[in-house]
Amino acid sequence: MISSTVSMGQLQQGIDTISHNLANMNRTGYQRRESSFADMLYQQVNNQTVPQPEGTRYTPEGIRVGTGAGLAQTAMRFEQGSIHQSGRSLDFALTQPGQFFPVERDGETYLTRDGAFYLTESAAGAWQLVTRNGEALLDADGNAMTVPGEAVDFTLQPDGTLNAQLNDGTEVAIGTLSVANVSKPQLLEAIGNNLFAIPDVDALDLAIGDVLEYEAATSESVVQGALEQSNVDMAMEMVKLMEMQRLYSMHSRSLSQSDQMMGLVNSLR
Repeated sequence: MISSTVSMGQLQQGIDTISHNLANMNRTGYQRRESSFADMLYQQVNNQTVPQPEGTRYTPEGIRVGTGAGLAQTAMRFEQGSIHQSGRSLDFALTQPGQFFPVERDGETYLTRDGAFYLTESAAGAWQLVTRNGEALLDADGNAMTVPGEAVDFTLQPDGTLNAQLNDGTEVAIGTLSVANVSKPQLLEAIGNNLFAIPDVDALDLAIGDVLEYEAATSESVVQGALEQSNVDMAMEMVKLMEMQRLYSMHSRSLSQSDQMMGLVNSLR
């Protein structure tokens, strides 16, 4: 009963992870999560007082009594998602896994793979490039990208320079689009809204260069007028969901049968 009860609780967390993936399947740049399980504490019971000859035995002696399975970890998977052409000049799709756009909120730098950016008013006659949640997009110098109020279109140059086309047809450079290359993406902390927090590298006895480095967004790493879709495979997630539901059902029946057996034992006179 203990084994089934514990395993059901842990399987429910795995089902919740799959549900979260499916709920965000259509979210731009979403990175799926994957649960893995491990055996919990178990005990080996040897009921043979005298060692027996192995002979043709293929199974270990005794009985292995466990306490179920536990959720070992829920890891982010950073495989490349498919690229969808949107035709919008402020949409940028990353084409390499492990790359992110640096953005800023409340003075803190975060990373995101959601390349859909918008204009918001920042000062008199000027605009700023932000994410759909309002985080400011940072350029190669770590500054928020400011756009002239007369801008009507945008062009990303092969070297990463983002040009704004004004009403009179002239083009002005508004900054260099920056990309963060993360060599250890599993150290990033997902904080919601497609944002990842940069870890405290000092606490991990690492330098910031050991985790990430910034470079210009070249035409090889970024596609303008396109968005990266989530890397959730619906068919794979549905197969995992059915597997976990079957396991959950099996443990539920085991718990029910154990309860019935204990009830029969208690009713004996």
